[in-house]
This record gives sequence, structure tokens and C-alpha cells, in this order.
Amino acid sequence: MWKSKLIEFAKQFNHSAWGNEHFERVYDLTIQLANMESTDTDEDSLFAAAYLHDIGAFDPYNQEGQEHSEIAVNKSEEILLSINFPKEKIHLVKDIIKSHMFYATPSDHLESILFHDADTLDFLGTIGITRLLAIVGIEDWTPDLKSAIKLIQKFYNELPSKLITLEAKKICEKRKSEMEDFLENLSQQTDNFNQL
Repeated sequence: MWKSKLIEFAKQFNHSAWGNEHFERVYDLTIQLANMESTDTDEDSLFAAAYLHDIGAFDPYNQEGQEHSEIAVNKSEEILLSINFPKEKIHLVKDIIKSHMFYATPSDHLESILFHDADTLDFLGTIGITRLLAIVGIEDWTPDLKSAIKLIQKFYNELPSKLITLEAKKICEKRKSEMEDFLENLSQQTDNFNQL
């Protein structure tokens, strides 16, 4: 079955912030949002997009200076055809991948909107903090701890406004509260972040 082949293919993408566990979380959260919205979605396309949306950030696909979403869109058809994914659904998979990042604007496809919100939510709350701290000194987003804390603060302030669906905004409230508590406690314990 194509799903097991895709999971096997994706095992090569290990990363503390945007690897397989992230793929699983974003898929599960997208389905949760769809259920909360009481709407039907193409779960096959969402599953495929979840396991392919970040492959452009990994070798052998990563290309300096090229947006990882574009790379994933360009490579996804070949990968999906090789595992017998339904050809008629590939266009939707590409659409979902194209606009998954918080700074992108999704199309009118409900799957793309829900996936965009789920991926954005994964940068918020306790999991968002954990992901950003996990890449300190590894990724250029967070060369050191102070830069990671600044990015957490930035995401706390800016990402909620990127969410589209009402249900994602509801989930965001709890996640913002988690971030607020973390930042407040850390500030108190580090002389307003000066002792990081």
C-alpha cells in the first residue's frame, strides 16, 4: 500500500524540529481541525502532503537559496507516482505543500487551509518552544539560545494572526498561554533574559 511505502520513504528525514514526528503531528492536527470544523477532507492528500511538505529542507533535495516548499512541490509528483499514489490527487497534494508555511497564503482548498493552520500551530505552545530549542546551534534560525528565545517571542506575537480557521485560533489560545508562562518564568529566572 502507498501509505506504508511513503512512511518508509520518509524515515530518512530525521530532524529534531521538522522530521517524521513533525510530519505525524501536523497530519493528526489537520485531521483534528477538520473534525472540529465538522467537514470532510481528502485524508489521502493530507497524509501524502504531511510526509512530503518539508523534504526540500533535507538532503538530497535541499538546494541553497531555494524555498523548501517549492522543492517539495517539484519533487512530490515523481515520489508519489513511484509508490502508486492516486494520480488524480497529486495536484491537491502539491497545493497543500505549496502554502504550508505560516508566511504563505493558502489557496481556497480547505485541505490547504487546515494544513497551513496545523503547521503554524506546531510552531506555537510547548511543542513550538521545544522545537526551537532543539535546533539551537544546528539551524541558522537559532544560532544560540538568546536568538531562540527572541524567535519564540516573535512567534508568540506574530503567528496567531497567521491562523485562518476559528478552530485553530481556539487551539492557539491555549498554546499562547503556555508560551506566555514559559517566557515569564524564564525572564524571572534569567534577569529579563540577560543571564542566558
